[in-house]
Amino acid sequence: MHLIDTHCHLVSDKLKNNLPEIIERAKECGVQKIINIAYNPQTIILAQEQIKTSDILYATLGIQPHDAKEFSTEEAEKVRHIALSNNKIVGIGEIGLDAHYTLSSMDKQIECFEYFLQIALDTNLPIVVHMRETHNEVFSRIKKYSKKGLKGVIHCFTGTLEQAKDYLSEDFYLSFSGIVTFKNAAELQEVAKYVPRDKILIETDSPYLSPVPLRGKTNEPAHILHTCEFIAKLRNLKPDELAEMTAKNSEDLFYRLRSPV
Repeated sequence: MHLIDTHCHLVSDKLKNNLPEIIERAKECGVQKIINIAYNPQTIILAQEQIKTSDILYATLGIQPHDAKEFSTEEAEKVRHIALSNNKIVGIGEIGLDAHYTLSSMDKQIECFEYFLQIALDTNLPIVVHMRETHNEVFSRIKKYSKKGLKGVIHCFTGTLEQAKDYLSEDFYLSFSGIVTFKNAAELQEVAKYVPRDKILIETDSPYLSPVPLRGKTNEPAHILHTCEFIAKLRNLKPDELAEMTAKNSEDLFYRLRSPV
């Protein structure tokens, strides 16, 4: 099995103290690469230290909408510098817009998002996008920046088929988490069947969103196997076929995953 977890938070309090065991369990399930997502100034520091501990660990750096109140150009420019100097930084994110929670003002979220979009262009790295109840606002900016060469993924996609088609029209990838395995996710399962084979990714978003049959438990990269098996069945594929497909897509998008470390 050749699995890549394209989105997890090993920087989280629930996972950061058990890294060796978590990585070993992931390897036992066929996970060959893990992208550790930093999302605020504190986790940006931690993620850089964590990726030194294992050859299968990579990271993306950004400030997510919830933490946009912590955004400053100084912090963003630190990310630019690190991304240009460290080949194990494979993307910019997570970044985006979230109207469900109001932990940061929308004005601050937009300022943060747009600044990091420009950094992604300047560094030639893909973006990892958090989008919740903000499709129009996010898509309008992706459409503008994709014309300039921006690439990326909508992580933990839970939108409609029409929204999926919008992002696909701009050559973006869609990533599916354990949510797709939930009983009430019929519409999302249809989207997972529809996405072209060269634009689908899988992720855990651990420690959140454990897939069935582990729903409610702390998630970790090893659990991506359940999501892989579920989507493979949806698409009438063998699990190892879905794993290879999504691993190739991951390496196409996050091209630094292919580079020797």
